[in-house]
Amino acid sequence: MKEDLRNTKEKGHKVEEQSLRFFLDKLEDNEHLLFNIQREDYLLSAIVYELESKGKFPIVEFRHPSTGERTIANVFANRDTIKKCIFNIVDTEEKIEEFNQLDVEDDGPVQELIFKGEDLNILDLPIYKHFPGDAGRYITSGIVIAKDPDTGRHNFSFHRMQLKDRNKMGISLHSRGDLWRYYNRSKELNKNLEIAVVIGTHPAYYITGATKIPQNYDDYSWASTYMNQNAKVVKGKTVDIYVPAQAEYVIEGYISVDELEDEGPFAEYTGYGTDHSTRNVFYVTCITKREDAIYQDLVPGFAWEHLLLSQFTKEIILLDKLKKEIPEVMGLSMPKNGCHFHAYMAIDPKAEGQVKQAMMLLFGLDPYLKLIIAVNSDIDIYDEEEVIWSMATRMQADRDVFIVPKVICNSLDPSSINGMSAKMGIDATKALDWKATKIRLPEDLLEEARKMLDGEKNFGIH
Repeated sequence: MKEDLRNTKEKGHKVEEQSLRFFLDKLEDNEHLLFNIQREDYLLSAIVYELESKGKFPIVEFRHPSTGERTIANVFANRDTIKKCIFNIVDTEEKIEEFNQLDVEDDGPVQELIFKGEDLNILDLPIYKHFPGDAGRYITSGIVIAKDPDTGRHNFSFHRMQLKDRNKMGISLHSRGDLWRYYNRSKELNKNLEIAVVIGTHPAYYITGATKIPQNYDDYSWASTYMNQNAKVVKGKTVDIYVPAQAEYVIEGYISVDELEDEGPFAEYTGYGTDHSTRNVFYVTCITKREDAIYQDLVPGFAWEHLLLSQFTKEIILLDKLKKEIPEVMGLSMPKNGCHFHAYMAIDPKAEGQVKQAMMLLFGLDPYLKLIIAVNSDIDIYDEEEVIWSMATRMQADRDVFIVPKVICNSLDPSSINGMSAKMGIDATKALDWKATKIRLPEDLLEEARKMLDGEKNFGIH
């Protein structure tokens, strides 16, 4: 199966190091699941969700049996797979000066085919409808690249985009991030905001788009640091924006500053469909693509890929910041069922009040969080049974729980009110004068038991 995914040297192609194909080339055979099947609404979502229910997270490919049209999804559903292509996560700011230049090229694979004017039709792309409640077909995996109207700094971000017509999409900027700021500045200047939407590229660009980056950095430098080499880019054909030269698709155009139109509902990462939207309109002026372009989809809703894409670096970066201030913090995990709102922190406190200090710091660093559970480092923060056991045996609610009302949160939380939520911290760590001893078996005997059981096919009574 690996042969089907990659452009191999045997086929006379070089796998470009900043492409989606470079990432696919690193996959093991069991990390790719291929279906020769025509595109069908909801089916890709159903496959990904069913695999997830079985604890399996391969990359899924749909390939049209007659046209060869290719769609892949579930690219960011496995931490270990992502790590194969990402460098310098913790020390990005220290390394970024090494990668602050763009390698601008005259052309690149992403501009092998160019569609403008009457030849342009966004409806021709293999874009899926993911859930019956969605308002239409949505681009879910597009990295929106825009430039700060004042500084020219490039910014990457993600925004849902609903197909409306051959050259028109609805786009929501409800995250109120840099793109929202650029849009409002463009309104002040009475000038439409140019954007380029990249679909299918090196994971570093995707991870950058999902990372909260300080505003004084160009996101290309950040992505370059993740790749450990300067970004190779080409100039857009109809927009004054650089785009990754080795991408699969680029959709160029502008967000109108004069026009608003209903968009949504759409299946968000909370597991709920929502029509919460800024109702912006995106007009397409050009589509460029590879001749054999692979369409990269991201199954939305409560799918692990949808959540892990942004959590992958968030857990690592937040842990690094916490440890710099409080070295006793040992680990951080954001469980899938918390959908960005819950975190489990491992900490071995040395003083009274230190656990609460660490939780308050984490709440300040990540406004999405509404619940933090702190446990000791002898608890596996990736095993919720252990976390809950620690709460049951090491916590007293009147002493170890605190609540802060009316704090800013993520507006997609359906339980929030006017963009605010209560924050709850639970200290499930051992008291400093703890006397109880956690029971455990010798590791060598546990390993012997595993080997014995692995040799048994049936567990009936003999």
